[in-house]
Amino acid sequence: MIHYLMYVDSEGDISQIRIAKGVNPTDRAVDPQVGQYCIHHNEVLNDVGAFHMLKAWNFTTEQWDTRTERPNRHAVWENGAWTWNVHKLLEDIRLERNRLLFSCDWAVVSDSPLTDTQKTEAQTYRTALRNLPSSITIADIDSVENTPWPEVPSFLS
Repeated sequence: MIHYLMYVDSEGDISQIRIAKGVNPTDRAVDPQVGQYCIHHNEVLNDVGAFHMLKAWNFTTEQWDTRTERPNRHAVWENGAWTWNVHKLLEDIRLERNRLLFSCDWAVVSDSPLTDTQKTEAQTYRTALRNLPSSITIADIDSVENTPWPEVPSFLS
């Protein structure tokens, strides 16, 4: 009896788990509605979430491999190991950079209460923010928090 339909990408990473019911896609074939492989799972799972996080389908052995927990949201399962998805990390860095720019927009408007020296310092800070992420070496960064952000002027924090 089929209990679950496990949808996996070409690396075996589970994208979704559905309860099997009615007419189901063919086992180990690409489901045209989802665009991923559908693996039939015939055992009841006590913890579907843990299975989703800790298992990956191995197309060579045709069985589930156990893997370590995802180290962070920027990791993807490739070739049997967690690797960085640089595009996801850069997207999050850009979002944080944009948030920081927005939070200090007021400092560079013509009627800002800051002194000319402070305005210049704010403009320098904002230029450094705008140059991110092109000014960083992404291979040295493993999270948004560990990004080498420019120093925030004291009057902006």
